[in-house]
Amino acid sequence: IKSFKKNQEGSIWGKYIDLKKKLQNEGLFENKYKRKIARYPFNIGIISSSEGAVIHDIDKIFKRRAPHISLYLKHSKVQGEESVEDIIRGINYFNNNYNLDALLIARGGGSFEDFSCFNSEKLCRQIFESKTPIVTAIGHETDTTIIDLVSDLRASTPTAAAEKVIPVKYEIEEKIKNFSFKLDNKLRFKIESIKDNFEYLNKTLKAPNFIINLYNSKIIETFKS
Repeated sequence: IKSFKKNQEGSIWGKYIDLKKKLQNEGLFENKYKRKIARYPFNIGIISSSEGAVIHDIDKIFKRRAPHISLYLKHSKVQGEESVEDIIRGINYFNNNYNLDALLIARGGGSFEDFSCFNSEKLCRQIFESKTPIVTAIGHETDTTIIDLVSDLRASTPTAAAEKVIPVKYEIEEKIKNFSFKLDNKLRFKIESIKDNFEYLNKTLKAPNFIINLYNSKIIETFKS
């Protein structure tokens, strides 16, 4: 049994290496194809199992750090033969029905064999063709699947993925304060500039009237004399 298990894992590893080289040679891992994740997202989709701690941990982080963000969950199997098609259906579902800022594909820890669905060529190509930017968070920090290399952003864990796509609250507040300060200064400068121009024009327009009235008075005095 041990010998069979060793050979089976060796075969899985060999397929992993072969597919990795194939997709790398085709350029699917290159940064120039990576889509940018919105800096301030409002709508995020999640493909994961609705059971277990992963989805609850992600939801907790979003509610604590960015309750304004709308989350949309598509339950999917994340292990076994049916999981590849399940995840692909989830990607197509979100691409066809939602305008998302990002799409998270997540699952918790497991063995290399448990992650075999995330080393599927069909799934890798679907992620590469997705119109929605995809963030992958599979397993733990030391786990790297092939979809992590194809995706637009790889996070070490599902909770890290949630933190990566959410802007830090104090950074947003600081940006708003700075923007408000700059806008206030610009408005003050504009108002002062308009005020100065008005006073200048007012004085300029009064000057001809003064001269005309002065000459008019002189003319009248001349005729009187």
